Amino acid sequence: MKKILVFIGNLFDVGWWADKINQKLGIYEWARKSSFRKWQEGLTGWKYWVWQIVGGLTFVCVMEFLLNKVGMTMLPF
Repeated sequence: MKKILVFIGNLFDVGWWADKINQKLGIYEWARKSSFRKWQEGLTGWKYWVWQIVGGLTFVCVMEFLLNKVGMTMLPF
């Protein structure tokens, strides 16, 4: 009975499907070997904080612009 309930739960779980597809296509391994990831993890001190703030703000601005094009927003004001 428990296996059936877990199967039904997984069937409607978007995260489970995403994990299954990513493992099958090898995307996790590709991301682990990425030179960009290695560069980002090597940042220390002020370079780390500048990357987090500037990169984060850039991402939010780009996503907000794209979402506004389709009539949506992610900002509460």
